[in-house]
Amino acid sequence: MDVLRPRTVVCSFCEAVPVDGAVRTLAVWGGCLTVTWHDRSCPHYLADRVLAGKES
Repeated sequence: MDVLRPRTVVCSFCEAVPVDGAVRTLAVWGGCLTVTWHDRSCPHYLADRVLAGKES
């Protein structure tokens, strides 16, 4: 059984990494699990939350 191996992606806006990122976005696409770390104030993180229906 193939297990999705996570791939860390650095946010192009806040450039947070696991050490200093407060939150993360998980996505599965094309058989790959990506983990993107963000600062809580990052607009990319807010946009992900809006698209997921978590914010209005």
